[in-house]
Amino acid sequence: MLAVPRCGCAVCDARAAAPVRATVEAPRPLVVLRPVVAGPGVAPGVVVVLVGPPAAGKTTLRRELLAAGLDPAAVLSLDDLRRRFRAAAVATGLPAREAQAYSLPAVRRAARRGDALAAFGTGYLADATHLRRAERREHVGRAADAGLAAEAVLLPDLPLAELLRRNASRPDDERVPEDVLARFAHRRSLLDPDLLREEGFAVVHAPAASG
Repeated sequence: MLAVPRCGCAVCDARAAAPVRATVEAPRPLVVLRPVVAGPGVAPGVVVVLVGPPAAGKTTLRRELLAAGLDPAAVLSLDDLRRRFRAAAVATGLPAREAQAYSLPAVRRAARRGDALAAFGTGYLADATHLRRAERREHVGRAADAGLAAEAVLLPDLPLAELLRRNASRPDDERVPEDVLARFAHRRSLLDPDLLREEGFAVVHAPAASG
């Protein structure tokens, strides 16, 4: 897990929150990440975008937020969607392909779900690499259209050697090819909080790396 110092932001507070299982049926606002204050002009939700290469800690952070009470229905995970599409294909008798082969339907499903959650006013947590500007701007634009704030969590710029070490410990079907991981690591090295703020994110969280 990312060692996020208690700086007083809502992401840090979420890590310290006692685990609470979500029991409501409808998606809730992402109050785990940023408490919502009722008042004129204050949106009842927020779009939170995780930004970082594979093996940087995005999934670990998402799991901790879920344990702290984040509604699973408000999470958009491309990896999860790819696995679901692959499982559905196998169930019909088709041979299983590598996870990336299911990216197009996963992206389309995530976009539709994101549109619905934003329109509902709850916001959502987007769990994907988001290392291309167009991918991040899609969430910023969707949030703006719905009158919601957009926040980013910029995962640490880890050395490629560390990403490769973490990647090697993943299950076989979740490992990313080394050349692909290297490209992702390079894209991450080009990003900083100021750049993401210029893209339209109201808040950029930058947790520190753990050992």
